Amino acid sequence: MLGYKFSNLPKNLVGMHSPLHELEKHLLLDSLDDVRVVGICGMGGVGKTTLATILYNKISHQFPVFCLIDDLSKIYRDDGLIGAQKLILHQTLVEEQLQTCNIYNASNLIQSRLHCVKALIILDNVDQVEQLEKLAVNREWLGAGSRIIIISRDEHILKEYGVDVVYKVPLLNRTDSLQLFSRKAFKLDHIMSSYDKLASEILRYANGLPLAIKVLGSFLYDRNIFEWKSALARLRESPNKDIMDVLRLSFDGLEEMEKEIFLHIACFFKGGEEKYVKNVLNCCGFHADIGLRVLIDKSVISISTENNIEIHRLLQELGRKIVQEKSIKESRKWSRMWLHKQFYNVMSENMEKKVGAIVFVRDKKERKIFIMAETLSKMIHLRLLILKGVTLTGNLNGLSDELRYVEWNRYPFKYLPSSFLPNQLVELILRYSSVKQLWKDKKYLPNLRTLDLSHSKSLRKMPNFGEVPNLERVSFEGCVKLVQMGPSIGVLRKLVYLNLKDCKKLIIIPKNIFGLSSLECLNLSGCSKVFKNPRQLRKHDSSESSSHFQSTTSSILKWTRIHFHSLYPYAHKDIASRFLHSLLSLSCLNDLDISFCGISQLPNAIGRLRWLERLNLGGNNFVTVPSLRKLSRLAYLNLQHCKLLKSLPQLPFATAIEHDLHINNLDKNKSWKSKGLVIFNCPKLGERECWNSMIFSWMIQLIRANPQSSSDVIQIVTPGSEIPSWFNNQSNSRSLSIALSPVMHDDTDNNFIGIACCAVFSVSPTTTTYAKTPAIGINFSNRNTRRRWYGIISVSLERYLIEVKSDHMCLIYFPLESFFNILKFIDETLENLDNFRMKFSIMNPKGLHTKVQSCGYHWVNKQNHALLPKFLSSEVQVSGN
Repeated sequence: MLGYKFSNLPKNLVGMHSPLHELEKHLLLDSLDDVRVVGICGMGGVGKTTLATILYNKISHQFPVFCLIDDLSKIYRDDGLIGAQKLILHQTLVEEQLQTCNIYNASNLIQSRLHCVKALIILDNVDQVEQLEKLAVNREWLGAGSRIIIISRDEHILKEYGVDVVYKVPLLNRTDSLQLFSRKAFKLDHIMSSYDKLASEILRYANGLPLAIKVLGSFLYDRNIFEWKSALARLRESPNKDIMDVLRLSFDGLEEMEKEIFLHIACFFKGGEEKYVKNVLNCCGFHADIGLRVLIDKSVISISTENNIEIHRLLQELGRKIVQEKSIKESRKWSRMWLHKQFYNVMSENMEKKVGAIVFVRDKKERKIFIMAETLSKMIHLRLLILKGVTLTGNLNGLSDELRYVEWNRYPFKYLPSSFLPNQLVELILRYSSVKQLWKDKKYLPNLRTLDLSHSKSLRKMPNFGEVPNLERVSFEGCVKLVQMGPSIGVLRKLVYLNLKDCKKLIIIPKNIFGLSSLECLNLSGCSKVFKNPRQLRKHDSSESSSHFQSTTSSILKWTRIHFHSLYPYAHKDIASRFLHSLLSLSCLNDLDISFCGISQLPNAIGRLRWLERLNLGGNNFVTVPSLRKLSRLAYLNLQHCKLLKSLPQLPFATAIEHDLHINNLDKNKSWKSKGLVIFNCPKLGERECWNSMIFSWMIQLIRANPQSSSDVIQIVTPGSEIPSWFNNQSNSRSLSIALSPVMHDDTDNNFIGIACCAVFSVSPTTTTYAKTPAIGINFSNRNTRRRWYGIISVSLERYLIEVKSDHMCLIYFPLESFFNILKFIDETLENLDNFRMKFSIMNPKGLHTKVQSCGYHWVNKQNHALLPKFLSSEVQVSGN
């Protein structure tokens, strides 16, 4: 370690050796020709000050001048700037009495004392960047080889000041936590056997936070098992005050808006997906984009490699404790409710009017949650309502008009309350509801952006959109009784997402849907009657639509029944042709799903939708697909279950795919939305070698358009019984060890850009029936850690669709950044990945004969500008001509 040893470190040091090593690497102590500034940050109690103090004692002798200022923010509060400057002068001049009484003299004295001198300066607990700027300790004045270390809970302060690097102090790992706790609780290096289980619970509670481990270990020293059990039970009800007091400093340093965001996360959203939580908070008016960033900078929350919001268990307890404190001190009892038993407390104390947010999400292991609808009706100041797995009793007479976000799975009533007038409502999500008609009369909802009634199987009529002009997302997926769309949808000029998947009875759609100029994603999967019934549509007069959009209070004058073939100005006979021609007017459309629509012929117009990035044509009856060569932005094509398909379409040229692809992430229900090509269960497809050459050519194009830093995954599924020979690591089984050393120690100018993983699997029909649908998955794991990463391959294995036995090959390409995120998910330190394995598996295999026959992987590199072995590149060149 930079030529230094730990021989002079305290013997009782636990978990500090690795952080010290990392910190010294950042300091570059061997470099004597520059001045370096390093920041240290981390959550309260993680050991920032301890680490800096140990480092100071270890390396200060290497500097002619050195000083360590404890708690700079407190010194500023108590003695001001002059007090801080005097401390620096006292330590650097080593004088008891300093004859300076004003800031100007002190600044000049500091500058003259430190000018051109090699100095070590450590400033602890900085909470404002102005504290650093006013101190007159500038790197420009210091001598070569000087080092400044600044400690703060707020990473933004460090970056704003301009540190060279920020080191985040990590929580202790399991081994170090155990050792530290043992020394505090038993004065030993191990846990006494009879205390093993209790110690594990304590360590789970402390979750690697040194402060908590020390405080709890010291408190439990020399106490018997019964006292330990009592202490643990008390902790579950009331957190330790000494720990909470330290953590409370982080909360007290937040602005009011960030405090509210923190309390929402602590009460409701620990482990929530960042995008989802940010959206909910924004709907509630909390400006979460900047708010979450501030909380991250202040080490209050973090974002995992899986993009989930993480908050330490003790910080979560702090937040919930603060909410209960506020309830008592400010007469805001139960302003947030996250446990259903709190609902009954509110009801018994008649405090319904104080409730501002409810999130009840029933775990599968929990008993049924019952709440009274009448009590919910009385919560007139409710702004956030999320109910999942909750059973209502009684009648719902009303809902709060102040609601901004509603997510209520299995809403049990036929209508929303007639008195419900939420003009601040931003999102209304009622999946799997019993709604027959959303509301009987018009509702003026100027702020509503999202309406999701997916799988509401009783829904027969769409709402009138005339009074909801700002809708951006609408989903009626799985509304199987829905027959028609009213013309009022034509006024939704801001609509970007429309999902009508599996609206199997849908026949009538208005022509003005093709005037939705902002529409980006259209899903008509399974809406076969739209393409099979040319009898009638309801036409909406264009002038009426225009006037209605200008004045949302005006009414729709009339609908006129006409024949489908007279609706469009094109002379095509096939309905699909006319429909796809009409899509040409949707200039923003980039995601189109018309799978399982019974389409027997695709018009050439499909190749003119040049803005498409995703196209799903699966489950249709066509024999050929027109050329898609002009679709320069196309990054995903799905042709699975096209059982009559005899040839593949021409795909975009290698030079034509644009490098700024923006894959639409509007569909929140798809967790792994990759790029690629899916050709599965197409039994009549011939000339396999020719097709594979073209498919791999397109894959290489996608990789070239996919920078190394991208997180976009590429999936290819194609007929095949062998893994390509260029996969130099193969196994005749479903799993294989991956040697990570080539990429973990890649010192050849970022030679590797990603990894390609491949498997061959067979599928054949069976007469057995089984409720769950099979799926093919890939997972990565390591024997040294318990965590596994799972990904589902985008192939539909519905049993009724599989009629003949077939072999297929799936290939998944992970860009380097995406693959490293997987590694960090399994082991954040990247230090325990010696037994890393890849495994392909079939989930819920009953009722279908499925088997993974072989698998393999290949590191993809950019050496000599060749993404894959030379023979494959030559194949690509041939196929591209």
